[in-house]
Amino acid sequence: MGISRQLVHRYVLNGWLESLGYGYFLRAGDELTRNGAVAALESQGHDVHIGGKSALSLRGTIHYLALGKDKLTLYRMSRKKMPEWFTARFDCEIRMSRLFEEKCALENRLHVRRLEEADQYSPFVSEPERALLEMLDDVPHKQSLDDAKKVMEPLFALRSDLLQELLEACTRIKVKRLFFTMAAELQLPVVQQLNVSKLDFGSASVYVRTLKGNSLILQNPGKGSNG
Repeated sequence: MGISRQLVHRYVLNGWLESLGYGYFLRAGDELTRNGAVAALESQGHDVHIGGKSALSLRGTIHYLALGKDKLTLYRMSRKKMPEWFTARFDCEIRMSRLFEEKCALENRLHVRRLEEADQYSPFVSEPERALLEMLDDVPHKQSLDDAKKVMEPLFALRSDLLQELLEACTRIKVKRLFFTMAAELQLPVVQQLNVSKLDFGSASVYVRTLKGNSLILQNPGKGSNG
């Protein structure tokens, strides 16, 4: 912003700025918010965006999570180390994920946009359709199936065009099968609006994942069954 290191040092000594960590400062009297901190990371070259349940909460899709109280889930494609000041202040999980075939740059990711589109200091957040698939990717190892159903149950306004594009670009057979299994069980309207013939659900065999005695069994919905 055109402020020299010497001047920044003077501002810190005079109490006008608080040093958070190398290259990051907080103005005296300002509140360090989670969204603002994420936006600051993004502006400094960290390719992270808010996704999963955190994005669903921010987008107002689920309401039983207390905003700012749940664990923050961030997605990235590079291995750039997160600043210690951020991880020390915010309870977060970082996902190194290639869930979709897409470009790395934040502005080019499929259905990821700023929370407030007109605000350049607003963080990048997954749209609800993408956030849902990101959450399902965590089932069952980090996210229980029952909790995932509770989150998905009220999602009657999912947009079929966005989901179609995301599902076609999705690299995880489990995520695609799980989405269709749960959407059919919950009778979400969007499941009837998708073109299943364009989606790759893998082989005709049943997908089975066992964790701590619980099994996740998913049929291939493209073979005449919704599981």
